[in-house]
Amino acid sequence: MTVDLMLASPHPMCLLWGPQRALLYNDGYASVLGEQYPTALGKPAREIWPERWDELIPMIDRIFRGENFVLRDQPLPKICNGLEELAWYDFALSPVRNEYGEVVGLLNIASRSAAKQDGDMVAKWAGSSDARLAALVEATSDSLYSTSADWQEMHFLQGCGFIANADAPSVRWMDAYLLPEDQNEVRVKIEAAVASAQLFEMEHRVRLADGSVAWMFSRAVPIRDREGHVTEWFGMAANVTARYRAFAQLRESEAFMRGVLAASKDCIMVLDLDANLTFMSEGGKRAMEVSDFDAINGYPWLSFWKGDGRLVAREAIAAAQAGTTFSFQGYANTITGNQRYWDVQVSPIFGTDRKPEYILSIYRDISRLKVAEDARTVLIQELAHRMKNALTMVQAIVSQTLHQAKSLDEGRTAVSQRLSALGRAQDVLTHSDFTKAGIHDVLAVTLDPYRSVKDRISWSGPRIILPSQQALGLSLAIYELATNATKYGALSNEVGRVSMVWQVQNSSFSFEWVESGGPRVVIPKGRGFGSRLIERIVASYFGGEGRLEFNRSGIRFILSGFVGVNNVNV
Repeated sequence: MTVDLMLASPHPMCLLWGPQRALLYNDGYASVLGEQYPTALGKPAREIWPERWDELIPMIDRIFRGENFVLRDQPLPKICNGLEELAWYDFALSPVRNEYGEVVGLLNIASRSAAKQDGDMVAKWAGSSDARLAALVEATSDSLYSTSADWQEMHFLQGCGFIANADAPSVRWMDAYLLPEDQNEVRVKIEAAVASAQLFEMEHRVRLADGSVAWMFSRAVPIRDREGHVTEWFGMAANVTARYRAFAQLRESEAFMRGVLAASKDCIMVLDLDANLTFMSEGGKRAMEVSDFDAINGYPWLSFWKGDGRLVAREAIAAAQAGTTFSFQGYANTITGNQRYWDVQVSPIFGTDRKPEYILSIYRDISRLKVAEDARTVLIQELAHRMKNALTMVQAIVSQTLHQAKSLDEGRTAVSQRLSALGRAQDVLTHSDFTKAGIHDVLAVTLDPYRSVKDRISWSGPRIILPSQQALGLSLAIYELATNATKYGALSNEVGRVSMVWQVQNSSFSFEWVESGGPRVVIPKGRGFGSRLIERIVASYFGGEGRLEFNRSGIRFILSGFVGVNNVNV
């Protein structure tokens, strides 16, 4: 934007850019360069003015540290048509800042020195011939004016049509041309110039003929008589509204970009073509836990990546150097060593020759998303495993039940009831992410179908959390025991009772089902699937043993095994 502004201006302007202080300039500055035009374009300033470099470099360095300078009446020798010519210039030098306020360039606005040359030239032309003065006035595109020695009267000589009230009496020129709120500032500046009889120049606002307001750059030099007394002032005024607006837009654009980069949570980095850091956004500093970017300025970008990640990162840099965009995901550490998982896009930044000059790297921290994806993968694998186990259990229940059933109806009913019990146990697991369930919840859900005799069923023991396999197995065992007790045991009459007691010591687990008050127990002649389920299958889930005792006073089931001691919650 600074270059665009410079190229659009008719005033001689140049720009020293970057560490090499490379020279860029507009057409107006070509006359300042003399025969060094056009070969000076892009060269380091040291090569253009080697004889004055020791004198210039301290001032240039100070400007790159943020200072401003105005140099007046500077002699500048140059070669024109093979002859050395001495010209006098005024220079206004100021720093050019990026969106973060860092100085990256030096802008020089040059003009021929009015005090040394313009005043003498005007006096020379005015004294030589009215025709030559008229030609000079006609040739300029700026507005020309003259004032009395005390600036109380002003007369426009050329180009005054765009200013409002140009025909007003000259004694009221300040009221006529200037905005009321600016008049005092202009008056103070004029008084200082009159007191010192030196060059007057400033930017100020004027009211235009169409009622709008414009910014003007005014410059006036004193005209002296033979005794050196100031007799009048001769000046010019140029409409610089376009430049002023361009600077305002530049400042707004810079502020906008600073706001955008500061608000973004992404890590935006600019690398040189060797993949070394040259810039990092505010959001990037937060994401990468960087407190002082200067400490890592020039840091190799590839050093953030390790192992396979560095191989992919190297591919991304090679693609950007070749002019293409590359995206990938991988792990990289922050400056403080904390590992993050990033979604990364690496792109070239092209110069005016459409060749890559820099590399843009944009990181987005997706560590939480990565954790969620990994958890989902584990969950899917776990779900597949549990479905396989559940189907295996269903297959065993159906197969063994039908094998021992005396009729199809009996088998259908038994299968339905056992699968319902399995389903209820699964419901308990559903409320605890399928991985565990509390033993009290398992018993309550399993025994819910027997609510009509629930007041005759009791249990006591510490609150423990059972892994899913043990919860399912214990649920099926309780269901088989309760069903048998309802048909043949303690719950088949009006007075029988069932009690359950369990204990946990370290990781050892013991569980007892005891029936009392029921009909006299008859030892069965054979063992069915229910008995094998209780004594063998369920016991295997607990890594222990199960034992059914057919005592005359009532059936007793004893289960011993192990549970995780860390799951105990008394």
